[in-house]
Amino acid sequence: MLIVYEPVDKFGRMSEYWKRYINFYEEYWGGPTSPYGVWFGNEYNDFRERLSCALQVPDEEIQDCLFMKSKNGGYLISPLRSFKNAYILDSDNYIPLPWFILFGDSEREFFYTHMGFGRVHYGTGLKNGAGRIDDADRIIEDSLRKYGGEENAHPLFMKLKKIQSGLFELRNWLSDFDLSGYLVLDYGELCSYLSPYTLNSDRSSKEIWDALSNLEKNDIEQCRLVLGTLLQKWQTVKQKVSEDITGNGAQ
Repeated sequence: MLIVYEPVDKFGRMSEYWKRYINFYEEYWGGPTSPYGVWFGNEYNDFRERLSCALQVPDEEIQDCLFMKSKNGGYLISPLRSFKNAYILDSDNYIPLPWFILFGDSEREFFYTHMGFGRVHYGTGLKNGAGRIDDADRIIEDSLRKYGGEENAHPLFMKLKKIQSGLFELRNWLSDFDLSGYLVLDYGELCSYLSPYTLNSDRSSKEIWDALSNLEKNDIEQCRLVLGTLLQKWQTVKQKVSEDITGNGAQ
């Protein structure tokens, strides 16, 4: 998933609601957002009743969100919606390569959950991500212009055009949000199907920027090799996860 968080003060009249929501959850950090949240009997119903009182809304009208604290101590939130959520993009069984362009390798974090699963996510300021889209688009566009005509029929350039199309979609999506926001790429349920070793060794953001760096230096062959390896890796992941899901469903 790609998740956008915006500063809580950017939500107008809803800002006070979200502040009460965050305060309540921080007091009950053993609740649903915590990996240690285990409910017995009527504990969850009691929790929701208390939350309803704190928010001063009926239980059925409670709106939920993901939230995080920024480096300056303020809070950022990502509202959760029942239907299409404008704050979240998701992808089944693999991660589209343009998503990795939004991040740098230093912004990657690998860790173990309390249940022993490996987990990976990237995080960056939305302004940084938008700037990387522009940088990558310029590199690809310059290369397509330089090697125009018949060269565009080369498989590499067809792949680059597809990546560029994905960047265009990401730029349109991010344009709806405040540049002071924060962007997170979370591997989500993929982590359940890939070994911790595989996850820990994955450096997809670095690899796609390596490919773009080679492209910018006119090293077309090295770009082709790096990008081809990266595409093959994620095609293999998609196939493995899809097969695992199908196999589990058939049992």
